[in-house]
Amino acid sequence: MNRVLRDVFFRLLGVILGCALGGCASQRQVVVGLSPELEDYYGMYPSIEFDAVAVTSEEADQIKSEGVDTYFAPAGPLRKRLDPFTVYFSQEYTQPEILPYRSNYWDRWHKKKPVTLVLIADLPHSPDMPKDDPRVLYIDLKKGGLFVKPVYIEIEPQKITRIFDKPTDPRTKLPAENRKPDAQRADTRTHGDAEKEKISNSEG
Repeated sequence: MNRVLRDVFFRLLGVILGCALGGCASQRQVVVGLSPELEDYYGMYPSIEFDAVAVTSEEADQIKSEGVDTYFAPAGPLRKRLDPFTVYFSQEYTQPEILPYRSNYWDRWHKKKPVTLVLIADLPHSPDMPKDDPRVLYIDLKKGGLFVKPVYIEIEPQKITRIFDKPTDPRTKLPAENRKPDAQRADTRTHGDAEKEKISNSEG
């Protein structure tokens, strides 16, 4: 192995090892979109809040204990403390959104060594909602190895579902786009602390 190839090899090895030790392997790109079944079921695309947040085992247990409705209650202390990535869908806005693999959200969440990615939607529901609420999904961040696949989520009537293909806009059939955070905030499509929601320009 010549010197140049050797240097490249050890640099790549250092990046991989550093990422593994630093917790990058537990990061996920999350893409969330709406199912066209929502309009058929509700007669329109209802206003929906969707959160993605990496949490500790204790925080995951607290979400399960409180339930989806309490979690989304106005000024709910748990939701505010967890600092989730939030997307707002409505009749006027149906385009999918992306939580990038590299973002300040992941940087902040990793400080507490999370073990679970929680995906949760404030969907209308019937009184006979099952005990295991289908409006929330828990994904083990310790599984998947170093190179993990993106998480694709589709919001359906009364539940959210993990799907295999990237979600598209149910109206235009266009896929999600990576957008600068300033543009997202200007459109009020994704919300977070304006000072903390600065996503790296190196995002894909």
